[in-house]
Amino acid sequence: MKHFWFLSLLFLSAPQVSAQSVEVCPSLPANSGLEWTYSEGPDFDVCRAYVRGSESLAFGIYLGNHPSFHPARSDHIGNGKVASRRVTWYRQGPNDSDSAFFRHTLLTLDGKTGYVAHIWVAADTEQQLRGRLSVLERIVFKAP
Repeated sequence: MKHFWFLSLLFLSAPQVSAQSVEVCPSLPANSGLEWTYSEGPDFDVCRAYVRGSESLAFGIYLGNHPSFHPARSDHIGNGKVASRRVTWYRQGPNDSDSAFFRHTLLTLDGKTGYVAHIWVAADTEQQLRGRLSVLERIVFKAP
């Protein structure tokens, strides 16, 4: 009987843990049509924005201190904004994505601690890319 209550408690608390973890992710604009999924690493968080009701990845954001992306090793392809802050977008590497329109950037969120956001965007058309970049301009990061 003790095991039953313990398992029941775990099942009841699981949705709350999952919901709290997504709270790490930036706020999406209300009309974005996107929803977050969340993954936790040993010392970082990853938020992936999917088109609501599908498996289509719009963009992802790594939050931590040790991103695998290094702008110095990539080709600059343009400028833009993420969370109302200026960024430089870089071309995909050979193994980054099958997406026709893929780019990524690095945004420092806390210069004192080196806490950064590595943001990548995947799109199949220019119109889709413009829409996703528009959403990224309007996201709001939470305090690290």
